[in-house]
Amino acid sequence: MLEGGGQILRNAAALAAITATPIKVTNIRAGRSKPGLRAQHLAGLQLVAEVCQGKLTGGKIGSQQISLRPQHLTSGHHIGDTKTAGSCMLLAQAALPCLIMAKANSSPAEKMPDGQTSVVELRGGTDAAMAPPVSYIQQVLLPMLQRLQGVKASIDLQRRGFFPKGGGRLVLSAATLPQGACLPAINLTAQGQVTIIRITAHTAGKVKESVAQRMVEAARQTLKQNVKHIPIECETVAETPDTAFGDGTGIVMVAETSTGCLLGASGIGERGVQAEQIANTAANELIEDIYSGACVDQWLQDQLIIFMALAEGESKMFCTEPTLHTRTAMVVAEQLTVAKFAVQKPSGRNQCWQIHCQGAGLPAGMHG
Repeated sequence: MLEGGGQILRNAAALAAITATPIKVTNIRAGRSKPGLRAQHLAGLQLVAEVCQGKLTGGKIGSQQISLRPQHLTSGHHIGDTKTAGSCMLLAQAALPCLIMAKANSSPAEKMPDGQTSVVELRGGTDAAMAPPVSYIQQVLLPMLQRLQGVKASIDLQRRGFFPKGGGRLVLSAATLPQGACLPAINLTAQGQVTIIRITAHTAGKVKESVAQRMVEAARQTLKQNVKHIPIECETVAETPDTAFGDGTGIVMVAETSTGCLLGASGIGERGVQAEQIANTAANELIEDIYSGACVDQWLQDQLIIFMALAEGESKMFCTEPTLHTRTAMVVAEQLTVAKFAVQKPSGRNQCWQIHCQGAGLPAGMHG
């Protein structure tokens, strides 16, 4: 049984756009209490369809079947809006691979200042449940892609948005690869030693700044007791009405290692849940990842699969047991590209799982 919701839609749509392959997805979120497309799924599909100038059929809330016929994948300026508190970070996940593999647009009206950078304005929830918060993408995913594959992408967070109103705004910018170039293989086989842990918590609206302070202190104490002799940097941010819409709070912590690995964990404020509990849950998650010897946390694990599939050569990643999202991403990538994945269980001294991928080696800018 694989993850039958947004994961399949995001990866399938992105790979369809990149390879110019028409797709049909059926039984979308079948068996859920509210089956079919939700607002954030639809917004992601509409964004990818716009980026590749494709035709999307079945694109409406509640639809359990969609088809996408991609055409021309070129750089440009786009807007993605969930129109709800749905995560706009899931939109960013779907769009990013498309943006870096697009053909640079030579049209004066579309050309960005450097000729190759695409800009996507995203609106909705920046810190939502069941999705990575914006700070995780900024502090873990994008820096790791830069280090591993030279991906040049950034997020300008203009305003946070929380459940139930959303209202967040950010701008995702990403440079296309040179035409014909391929992403290099990913090699993540040595965690190294943790050199520093950074903790950041924020509050907004009616949530007092003391809540963020309690979160940071609880996380610091838990980490200090379990990961000794490691410097821990702490920061709290009290968002203003200009930098956040609505009431909310959250925490992100990132462990940096001597080999350049970034392991992250996060928590979003919930009504009726103590700040300390949210912080400790995230801290314990990070501690578990550190002691596992893995080079990625469980969230980055599945987000890297599509980039391994696109890359040229053999990629290797040491991780904890592959999640359902990770396994789903591998299946989708194998169906839409010639990439081949293999999973190796822990053996002997190596307590990590291993994911190997013979990448498709897809050249950028070939379907513009």
